[in-house]
Amino acid sequence: MKPCIVIVGLDQIFLDEIVQGLTGENKINDNNLIEWTIDTKYYTADVHLCPINTKRLVEESVANLAEVLILLIDPSQINSRTKLDSWLPFLSVLNECETKLLVVRNMDALSNTISKMDVKQWCTEHEYELLELEKTTTSETDDEDDENNHRKREIQKKIKKEKKKKYIYT
Repeated sequence: MKPCIVIVGLDQIFLDEIVQGLTGENKINDNNLIEWTIDTKYYTADVHLCPINTKRLVEESVANLAEVLILLIDPSQINSRTKLDSWLPFLSVLNECETKLLVVRNMDALSNTISKMDVKQWCTEHEYELLELEKTTTSETDDEDDENNHRKREIQKKIKKEKKKKYIYT
């Protein structure tokens, strides 16, 4: 049997969009295997996609063939890290997948429902890679750069204050 890519959607609409975008399939049934040919510049591979949107154990036959686990979250639908954690028991049979991805539409949209830090920490704890589909003008490195620049500005302000103090007292 072909290798499987298990796609778990915490939101049915997001799951439908992703699977339809990959395969062109309009009708998606939970835990139904969809044949898909990955055809890239570098290789071609025939796989099965297994979309899931209900909390239940993955069939053993699928779990044994699963090489990739993709967990989709829609920031407007997820309201806490608890919702992510609630799926873990149902995905436990897939812990040995070679690749595990947490896919989010846009990290900036998460700020209203779950913090970016919580998502990143969850990914680290559970060995998922974070993939953002719709990046805005700021990226993770931009955030780090902004934080570093902020620290530099604060240090420069302190240095200027100290210099002013020296000139006042001399």
